[in-house]
Amino acid sequence: WTIFSGWLDQSSFGKGPSAISPIEDNLERVDEWVLWDKRPAYNHENTICLYYDVPDIITDILSNGAQLAVVSCNTSKALCDRALWLYKTMDPETRKQRPIIEMVNHDEVYNQSKKVHFTNIHDRTKIEYSDMVLFDDEAVNNEVTLKLGVTFQVSRNQKGLTWDNYRQGIDLWRRCKLIRSPYLGQDLRLYSNKKFIGYAGMDQDTIDILEKGKNRIDITESARWGYAMYITDNPAIAKYFSEWIKEDSFGKDAKTHVCALWVRDGDCFDRVGKIWVPEFGHLQTDNKHWDATTTAWKQEDRDCLVASWGVKTPYILFSRHHWMEGMPIPEGTRWNEMAVYPQIQDALFLTQRLTTEQLDESIKKDFCPFDQQIKAWNITVPEDTRRDFVGHAELFIKI
Repeated sequence: WTIFSGWLDQSSFGKGPSAISPIEDNLERVDEWVLWDKRPAYNHENTICLYYDVPDIITDILSNGAQLAVVSCNTSKALCDRALWLYKTMDPETRKQRPIIEMVNHDEVYNQSKKVHFTNIHDRTKIEYSDMVLFDDEAVNNEVTLKLGVTFQVSRNQKGLTWDNYRQGIDLWRRCKLIRSPYLGQDLRLYSNKKFIGYAGMDQDTIDILEKGKNRIDITESARWGYAMYITDNPAIAKYFSEWIKEDSFGKDAKTHVCALWVRDGDCFDRVGKIWVPEFGHLQTDNKHWDATTTAWKQEDRDCLVASWGVKTPYILFSRHHWMEGMPIPEGTRWNEMAVYPQIQDALFLTQRLTTEQLDESIKKDFCPFDQQIKAWNITVPEDTRRDFVGHAELFIKI
């Protein structure tokens, strides 16, 4: 439902006494948009229709020197390849109509996840994940962003890939590229324009990966603002969560640490969109009790809401967080959290594990709360968030 409407189901196409073999030979072109199963008329319910903007989109991709990949978990590659042979678009080199399949560089049609598809493309071509874009109609396939760093653009309501949706995805990819700063190693002295951000409690396995310059989001942890790296301004809160995540996800014997989080380039950080959202339950994600599809669509819906507030993806999300039992702050008070989503984490952040002595020293010192950085960091604060501050008598927060 991204390139064409309908589903090429090998269990229903090419069946019955008039069917022929191989199965793909049962596909017939009705016109430039419609293909159907060419058995008697009562079987023409097996029909697919190419979305109107797709030919122009494919020509535009190729005109810009990009490679074209088709990725699908469909179990019949033969049917899909035949459909893309019957569908045509203009070859930008010859200016003549040509079967789409002949212009596909990477034909990844097999019953695996999109993560597997893109991993195979990367392993074969060495193209960076940050240089890839996936257009898809299923939000759950945003796993390619969470786990790999591929830019993801969803098309909604089975309307297929439109020209506007395509341009939105390309613009998103460009914004992601603008905030990238190269990883040069763990030595802070290698980054002349670094900026300290805050603290986070993490498990050992995640830290080991981050300290190699890679990104990782653990989807087993509670993630009320979606899958992200959660950072606080208060090192004592980070210490609390380094213990709390054991019960939440990793077990009492897990090794956890508090880390200091830096950005590799302060100028790139300044270019990242930032939003301070109200702590409203209906905006949050319950990944511990929801299935993957529900969780994924919640993230897409939250992105749309944030865009309506004037901040486009990729963005960093800030929020106040309610008090939890045993926290090292007065009961009933709220504290600040920051959610850094995978593409920004991968593009910009540097993780430094703290020793016990370094953590204790940090806790003794004063820290700069995120709410005092609203102007300096150019954090957008919607009217709903302002009302949330007032509702909790947090008049000390200056907008």
